[in-house]
Amino acid sequence: MGNDLSLFRELKIDIETAKRHLEIIKALLKEQPVGIIKIAHETGLPEHKIRYSLRVLEKEHLIEPSREGAILTKEFLENRDKIAEEAKEISDVMSEMYHNLKTTLIKR
Repeated sequence: MGNDLSLFRELKIDIETAKRHLEIIKALLKEQPVGIIKIAHETGLPEHKIRYSLRVLEKEHLIEPSREGAILTKEFLENRDKIAEEAKEISDVMSEMYHNLKTTLIKR
């Protein structure tokens, strides 16, 4: 991800983690239940990172385990629009931050 001196290092790491979580959710939206090996095959993500994401997604009540693999929870399915709205809000805040920084930090 580049520069270790970045003011945004932790945010970049969090964004990469969120992107991974979303890749797993996308895989589950295509087909469920689905196991770690199949998710790894479909996404190209390493199994240890998938395991971590599955634990986080389960803790957040977005997925639940079944004998055949992970499935999306009713709670997630009922709140898909709210989750998309939250992502848009974050995107808007980041865009505003960028524009503010651009006018403040970049020399003309």
